[in-house]
Amino acid sequence: MSSIVQNAVGEVNIIKQNIKLEGFPDRMVLLDCETTGSIPGRDRLTEIALIEIEKGEVIDQWQTLINPGITIPAFITRLTGISNEMVADAPSFHDIARELKERLENKVLVAHNIRFDYSFIKQAFSDAGIEFAAQTLCSVKLSRKFYPSFKRHRLDDIINRLQLTISGRHRAMTDTSVILSFFERISMDFDPQDITAVCKHFLNKPSIPSQLHESEVTKLPNTPGTYRFYSENGNLLYVGKSVTLRTRVLSHFSQNLSNSREININRQVHHIDYDKTPSDFGALLLENLQIKLLSPTYNRRQRRQRKLYQFELTTDELGYIKLHLALADMTKPPAIFNRYGLFRSKSQAINQLKKIAGKHRLCHRLLGLEKKREGACFAYQLKKCPGSCCGKETATQHNLRLELAIQELKNLSWPWSGPVLVIEQPLSGNYDDTHYHLVDQWIYLGRVKNDAEALERWWDSRNDPVSFDLDTYQILLKFLLSPQLQKVNRLRVLGFKQETRQVHA
Repeated sequence: MSSIVQNAVGEVNIIKQNIKLEGFPDRMVLLDCETTGSIPGRDRLTEIALIEIEKGEVIDQWQTLINPGITIPAFITRLTGISNEMVADAPSFHDIARELKERLENKVLVAHNIRFDYSFIKQAFSDAGIEFAAQTLCSVKLSRKFYPSFKRHRLDDIINRLQLTISGRHRAMTDTSVILSFFERISMDFDPQDITAVCKHFLNKPSIPSQLHESEVTKLPNTPGTYRFYSENGNLLYVGKSVTLRTRVLSHFSQNLSNSREININRQVHHIDYDKTPSDFGALLLENLQIKLLSPTYNRRQRRQRKLYQFELTTDELGYIKLHLALADMTKPPAIFNRYGLFRSKSQAINQLKKIAGKHRLCHRLLGLEKKREGACFAYQLKKCPGSCCGKETATQHNLRLELAIQELKNLSWPWSGPVLVIEQPLSGNYDDTHYHLVDQWIYLGRVKNDAEALERWWDSRNDPVSFDLDTYQILLKFLLSPQLQKVNRLRVLGFKQETRQVHA
């Protein structure tokens, strides 16, 4: 095994490499990074260490502290021993970027959970205006593959497994040196041909998180449907949909992670479940339903909306039409479609109204954008209002312009005389079920097996109204009014006779 020692200033040197690494990529860089936190883009590098290997032998080693340009949190200092004082006179990443790129180029980068280190390195290069990409290999995955009998594969577990005596854990060169020792152990325990085969397997495949078993991805069909990510203890992390489930799931595991949500999902996902649907239409409806019923940790966009806001029209004593913001009645869709707009918040509604006012030169006071009760509005003083607020524009002129302007906010009334069944046929031979969806007044009443069940479901909805859902409305609007999308997704929309329980075209 290679020996690991640490000097008084925390620098680590490799004294001797005892075992040549057989079967590994010819040109590798073993590396480790220390950072100010866990999110690339927000947090920064504080230290990096490399051990350069060519044809199985160490040819160089390199390490440096890095001034991150931001404060190192106290808990990071307690973990790594790297303080703000230590990096005060260190070079910035920009100072070392060119040399580092030369050392890393055209080599396979190896780290323990390479996704973390690679994301930070790639982000740092990007911030410095330098394009960088490399092949990567994760030593966590190699540990799982070569030593499946061991339950845990963290760096501390490998240190204990190899009975290494080290100091300065969580310093970059120390941790990099542990990887070298681990690779030497692999070279002792396995034939070079087997090592080469495993390395090629991982180098040619997408980077699946180290804690997620490969079978969790390979079991996924490449058909339409929804997928669900679960943590180790069974908490639902995320629900998504795709027309190609396996491909979409693999896209989550891109090495270029740049936002905290994707990073957290990648760290926590241990299990994946899925449901197949005939087409994208059913996948969208099911995704929306599962998100609202199951409340996954990292789905925020489609959480259940308990309040929606709309604009209603009133007329003042002088005959001018005015707008007022009001809550939508979620249990009475016809009332919703007699008003204008559907907004998730008051601020969203106001911002949209300001855009329309500016575009059509409408009076801010009559639109309720100013609290002033009488007299010219501020927009009139800026010559952006024709003066309906102060008698310069007649009520007839104002009302006509306002009604034309807000037509873009008018909600579409239900275009059928009653409920409809949407028949969704499979896109391919990989799925043989046809789905029947019951819809009325832009409200999704669920899947049914036949017209008898549809009639019973519809009557239940009359007695116990289902709340209007904005996301469902937008999905239905998109598909049910588009002949092209209906053709692509093999959909048929059939009118439903409530009285006779018959389906007719």
